[in-house]
Amino acid sequence: MKNDRRARIKEEADRLANSFVLAGAMPVETDSLLPADVLLDLYGEDIRSRTFVTYDPRIGEQMLRPDFTVPIVQLHMAEGAEPARYTYNGSVWRKQVGARSTEFTQVGYELFDRTDPAAADAEVFSIFAGMLASYGLKVSTGDMSILLAAVDGLHTTDRRRAALRRHVWRPIRFVKLLKLFSGVSQASETRTKLLG
Repeated sequence: MKNDRRARIKEEADRLANSFVLAGAMPVETDSLLPADVLLDLYGEDIRSRTFVTYDPRIGEQMLRPDFTVPIVQLHMAEGAEPARYTYNGSVWRKQVGARSTEFTQVGYELFDRTDPAAADAEVFSIFAGMLASYGLKVSTGDMSILLAAVDGLHTTDRRRAALRRHVWRPIRFVKLLKLFSGVSQASETRTKLLG
């Protein structure tokens, strides 16, 4: 029964990672044991309470990979060009309270592109929104730069983009404008002239 569950998790993780590859990501693998000093420098000593630490007399203190963030950034800094898209799929380990598993599968997508961070955020958000929609899930974010980048990327007039940007802080008006501009709802002739 446990092997069946693991097989289903692996199958789904592989499917997700393949979706990221189809979106342009390069699959990467990282070591499972990471130098503890790097993680301690970034996260502080309290990371010890959440990670598995071991000591090797030759290479020093090591931690089982608690997530993929640090090794992916290190890989990119050492070998990557920009823009760069990576996907990862593998085990991570964290100490847990109670009966939760300490090893679990993590699948992800990383985009490194300093030329337009808002557009990069919008791209990642769009990929995840599309993937989660197949499960009937909706994505939300508190990052306004993603929403503003999405508005800026719309194929519409400058006046409509400006109207959407003005009302992004008023969700009800913003949604009404989106519906109006996309043809889902109709506006009066006077309102249409005002909105461009």
